[in-house]
Amino acid sequence: MNGTRLGAGIRERLYASTTHTYDETADLDYIAIEYALNGEPVTLTRAEKIHAARILDARNFSSKEIGRRIGSDPSTVEAWKANGWKPGKHPKTRTHTPRPEPICGEPRMYRRHLKNGERCDTCRAANAAADRRYRATGSRKEAG
Repeated sequence: MNGTRLGAGIRERLYASTTHTYDETADLDYIAIEYALNGEPVTLTRAEKIHAARILDARNFSSKEIGRRIGSDPSTVEAWKANGWKPGKHPKTRTHTPRPEPICGEPRMYRRHLKNGERCDTCRAANAAADRRYRATGSRKEAG
């Protein structure tokens, strides 16, 4: 049986550079980028991924296909594109807001006093009250 599968024909090969194999200023390995452009498994640095994504985007590949070829999330590719093909803040990262410092009279401060080897009757009473609430209601927070 001599048949041809769909998609088994000759594919166009994409090239990152026809003259160089390495760019020292941008730290790019063009051979690795070429493998990624053609869908072959390869490990890329962030700079190489951005360069490959830029080339694939110029050839009208979708963000999903670009992400699959370079080994990144499509939202990361979209963020690079929106940022002028430079690394930046990922759109899915959440901003971290630090907890406020505990003050005397809170169970958290009681634990800090214990850790430091200090004795504070106000914090000790607050911790005991929180423990009683927890045993009675299942919550350490005061009724608001």
